[in-house]
Amino acid sequence: GGTKSLWVGHPFHPIEAGMTWYYLIQCAYNVDAMLSLIELSVEIRDPRKVGLRKCFGWSKTCRGDFREMMIHHIVTNLLVFMSSSFRFTRAGSMMFLIHDISDVPVDLSKLANFMKWRTTTICCFVFLVIMWLVCRLGIFPFYIFYSMSYESQLLMTTNASVDPALFYAWYHIFVVLMGSLIALNLAWFLMLVRMGILLVCKGETHDLSEHKDGEKDSYVQQQHQNVSNGMANCSSSSNGTNGILNGKHPSNGNHENH
Repeated sequence: GGTKSLWVGHPFHPIEAGMTWYYLIQCAYNVDAMLSLIELSVEIRDPRKVGLRKCFGWSKTCRGDFREMMIHHIVTNLLVFMSSSFRFTRAGSMMFLIHDISDVPVDLSKLANFMKWRTTTICCFVFLVIMWLVCRLGIFPFYIFYSMSYESQLLMTTNASVDPALFYAWYHIFVVLMGSLIALNLAWFLMLVRMGILLVCKGETHDLSEHKDGEKDSYVQQQHQNVSNGMANCSSSSNGTNGILNGKHPSNGNHENH
């Protein structure tokens, strides 16, 4: 029972049709996510105008955690393809499940923060931290990774269901790839801690995964846009004012109407 059942009968255990479809959907999703990340973050310029050295650059929509996310997608896709090839679908599906569950509060937090729902953002963020600790820093390293690094080795070598030489040919690859995911999950958790500190100490909600230095630049641009719109609306009104209402708009030396 328990996680040992992930390796019982390997590699001669049957793979159900539902598991095959689950893997196909996961594969399609992860490949598409990696390509979308590249499209969102990398800008391709005309080499005839800027030269070959500058034809590739970062776009304005590049994520703040692009490096971590790109490594995550590469590692995840390697694990998807390799676990399917070596019939590790039971362990792979467990890994998919815990990451998909913990992704739900991530998306809810991003949505609430985008909509500027402060209370909802805080509630989703607390839920996110709890699920991240339980799933990605609890179940994944201490159960699934442990089972992969220890129980698989014990069962396959003692039961002689797999040639030990073949087993150790891929064993270390899976250990390194899964260990890399754990390290990435820990790095993202430290990012969550930074967000929590900003929230508690300053009362600010910043999505550091989208904006590496927070959302200050976006906020300032929005404020400037709001000021410009306000001044434009006021200057077009019939009372002939200069667009400064109740002293809230900073003076920019534009006093034609005085």
